[in-house]
Amino acid sequence: MDFSDMVAGENGLLAELRCNDFFNERIYTDIINYLNKYSPGWKLSGFIPVNDAVAIFDLIDGLSGGSRFWSEEVKLRVEDAVIEIQEIISTLE
Repeated sequence: MDFSDMVAGENGLLAELRCNDFFNERIYTDIINYLNKYSPGWKLSGFIPVNDAVAIFDLIDGLSGGSRFWSEEVKLRVEDAVIEIQEIISTLE
């Protein structure tokens, strides 16, 4: 599964959240591993490929938007995920 599919694909993290009110830890771990693997190269080059940048924007937007249908447990997990993703992205500065 490529990065954009992990985030916004038919079986991606955001689809699981929207359709099933479920935070898929396996997909989330794959996303974090991808970000940790590629962010040092992005920082060195000063460039994030467009398809990865769009997926990152979708991820942050989709998680930050929340949902009134999520359980308290999912809401807290999403909040933690947003913080973790922001920490990774902030290393690009």
